[in-house]
Amino acid sequence: MTETLIRELFNNEVTSVTLTNKGLTNQNWLIESKGEFFMVRIPYQNSANVVSRQHEKAALDLIFHQSLDVETVYFDEKSGIKITKYVDDLLTFDEYEGKDKYYRVGRLMKKFHGLQVKSGFNFDPVSRLVQYKNQIKNKILILEDEDKYIDFIKNQKDDFTLCHNDWVAGNIGFSSTRDYLIDYEYAGDNHPYFDVTSFLSENQIFDDTARNEFYVAYFTHLPDEETLEKLHYYEMFHHILWYHWAMMMFEFRNEDIYLKIAQDKVDMYTQGNKK
Repeated sequence: MTETLIRELFNNEVTSVTLTNKGLTNQNWLIESKGEFFMVRIPYQNSANVVSRQHEKAALDLIFHQSLDVETVYFDEKSGIKITKYVDDLLTFDEYEGKDKYYRVGRLMKKFHGLQVKSGFNFDPVSRLVQYKNQIKNKILILEDEDKYIDFIKNQKDDFTLCHNDWVAGNIGFSSTRDYLIDYEYAGDNHPYFDVTSFLSENQIFDDTARNEFYVAYFTHLPDEETLEKLHYYEMFHHILWYHWAMMMFEFRNEDIYLKIAQDKVDMYTQGNKK
């Protein structure tokens, strides 16, 4: 059924259709048509409970001419189906082995936040956490001291800008000519520190040298103690938020990968809460 849909999108002018192993909330297909290659994203069911296509569309419009995303050739705001041009030498953050990878991400994030634009849609991390919790039917952990971090995020109201909010390895790309930030499903207006700690927590970057290389590229200097404290609170909130997301997704999909993600978040939270 999916392959039939893809062929229809390309007017049946398709040479090959290959399902890739990229993506947790979508199927991603590599397509060859008329001698060119494309990626086709087809969301799984229940994706509307997780992301907003209206918010994604607003973000894509804002960054269209900024050389950040891969080139979009088709986007259906209702279904979430998206077609982009394939970049044959693009390596994701975890695939790229260059020693400058942390610096490049910091520079990419600085460029993105430097646009200083707003989509008009607030990401609202705390409301999102409540939404995830309300959709979980089975028993979940009550994380020690979690209210301390949640209350901190509630009180962060200033300096909002368009944020990506999902700096996982697969959304960061490097090619021989430029760097890429892709997949704006979670994009919305938020505090930039949410993106900073999204990158650090999602990619489990605990090494001080790696963190400092990223910080210098993003802030142009090492953050002071007050900033590090704020970043710590944001990072702890990430573990809380995505733990509940993972438990919700496990109930939706019954796939063990989500239990692993949930356990990783709990482990990182427990370790971080000792500091």
